[in-house]
Amino acid sequence: SNYGGTSDYEVLGKENKGLRDTLIGLGSRSDVLSYRFPRLSKKIFITSSKDGRFRAYSWDTEEGGTMHDYLTVYQYKGRSGRTYSWAQPYSEDISDHGAGSFVHQIFQTSSKSGPIYLVVSTFIGSTSLAGQAINAFKIDAEKLDTKAKVIKTTEGVTNSISFGYDFFSVVDHPERPVKLFQFDEQKKEVRFPVVIEDEKTPQGRVTNKYITYRFNGTYFVKVK
Repeated sequence: SNYGGTSDYEVLGKENKGLRDTLIGLGSRSDVLSYRFPRLSKKIFITSSKDGRFRAYSWDTEEGGTMHDYLTVYQYKGRSGRTYSWAQPYSEDISDHGAGSFVHQIFQTSSKSGPIYLVVSTFIGSTSLAGQAINAFKIDAEKLDTKAKVIKTTEGVTNSISFGYDFFSVVDHPERPVKLFQFDEQKKEVRFPVVIEDEKTPQGRVTNKYITYRFNGTYFVKVK
């Protein structure tokens, strides 16, 4: 890869596709969904929901440079108890699908129609430019709803909230990956920081002020 000083994109493409296809192929096995992967989890991000019915596998394809490219495979258990997998369409040519983000947190809350999973991911655009997003997923019987529209904003009902920021404005955070989305399970509230663009940080400075959305049983609505 470029990270090691040399690159062979043909080999990388085949290996990334092989890993993706393997995870998709194993997606029907419930023992895989519950397995902790003690060695693999040191190499890729494996993130599971609290109820153990939903999981994401994310890894760096090493096909990028300062802009990293990630792939993610999701695995979930349907209402019948059967286990499935899902992933975005794949191309060995990174230019066909662009840089992806990696999943590193999954929050969960209940609703009348079943659990709602809030998937937090990080995008690495360069050494300084980064972004985070939270996307809502639901398991609808045996299907995975990857765009569950349960977030009500001033612009309408959506399935996601995202923002970009300058990584150096949060470099002092001790945790890695940096966790900018927070979830209060008791209050059913998700909050994230206000980001301000100024001359010093045109890519966005993360502040100590927050925006909070609370789940009212149907939607996450802004409360402050």
